[in-house]
Amino acid sequence: MVQNTEIVDVSNNTVTLDNLSDYMVIGWDIDTTGRRLLDEICHIAGHTPNSQFNQYIMPHNDIDQVARRRHLLCTITMGRFRALKDIKNNKTLKSKSEISALAEFIEWLEQMLKDNGKKMAILVCHEVSKFNTCLLIKSLLAYNLLDKFSEVVKGFANCHSFAQTHCQDTMVMFSLRVLSKVLLDKDHIDTSKATDRAKLAYDIVQHLCVTLESGNDDGKEVVTGSEVSEETKAKALSTFLTSIDNEVQTLHSTQELLARQKSLNTVYHKSLSYQTSTLDRKKAISYRNSIAKANIDYITLQSLWTENKENKDGFKDAVKDKLPELSDEEKEDIVSTVIMHFENPEPVSPPPKGGRKYGGRFRRRSSSYKDNRKSISENDAGSLSPNSTDHANGHNLEVEKPQNEIIKSQENGENN
Repeated sequence: MVQNTEIVDVSNNTVTLDNLSDYMVIGWDIDTTGRRLLDEICHIAGHTPNSQFNQYIMPHNDIDQVARRRHLLCTITMGRFRALKDIKNNKTLKSKSEISALAEFIEWLEQMLKDNGKKMAILVCHEVSKFNTCLLIKSLLAYNLLDKFSEVVKGFANCHSFAQTHCQDTMVMFSLRVLSKVLLDKDHIDTSKATDRAKLAYDIVQHLCVTLESGNDDGKEVVTGSEVSEETKAKALSTFLTSIDNEVQTLHSTQELLARQKSLNTVYHKSLSYQTSTLDRKKAISYRNSIAKANIDYITLQSLWTENKENKDGFKDAVKDKLPELSDEEKEDIVSTVIMHFENPEPVSPPPKGGRKYGGRFRRRSSSYKDNRKSISENDAGSLSPNSTDHANGHNLEVEKPQNEIIKSQENGENN
């Protein structure tokens, strides 16, 4: 069961903007190969009223099925090369490596700031969780581009939180489609591409800043064009701004949470296997994540079991005290599973190579098997010799007549 990565939000919104005239708001978004932290960026886009950035990235891994339907992208293999293909128009896309695309994105940000006379940028993206930001920071850290990125970017702002705060009295849902329909009067929009989502996020922020500046909080008036100054947008987004350092801390906290979850797979190995039902797997994943969020890993459970091996009640109380947010029934299920694991530990066997049932789609044949098949085919060919006489060699070789000739001879005999 593929589970999306749950981002640990540790930001405290302590970014201060000294001079509002030094900042510029820029919309951005990315398409990814999945919703896990180990996935990759396959498309990055930026938007301003005067310029747009759009670059596809060739990922090392294939795009999973959910992301393929969401972004309408897939990876194909042409001979010895791999490429990205747009599923909608069935065209091969021109792509670059991840480090080249990120470097060009930073250069484009620098050029935008230079053309508009600004010093730093505020990046705006619409997302419920901070997955896109964490994945971007992870890629920048991998290629040592974070320092250069920090020189041109002040922080990140979430369009979803901004719209939810200012439209909570008049709206219930805050997705891009709903916000575009209500605020921008746009129906049947396409949100599959990062370029479209970056533009919509920028337009929504601009529209809400116009309504805030005019004192109209209902947000029903449709506004087009650059009618709001950059100072107004920067001031409106200042309370929703998170710094790059906070995003790096969020990334590290998420990676630590994933490490604790991975260590607890030993306890729930049998429940997480595909031999159990979907309901049992979901329940095991929920319990495992709850234990990991309580800063408990497998080593902590093992040390508690060693200290209270003779006193099971003490072990139960020690584990339950670390899980105050769960109900008594959930605590009892977790403790019983952990005790059962330590009393009867089951060895974790590695999965079969190539597949679960048949050992892969194509079975490898040994050389001896191929030789046997070759000898059998040769014997079969020798047994089917023609029904004729070889007078030159003095051997009588019988050849089996074709089926059509046998039928013709029988018909001639009956006619005669």
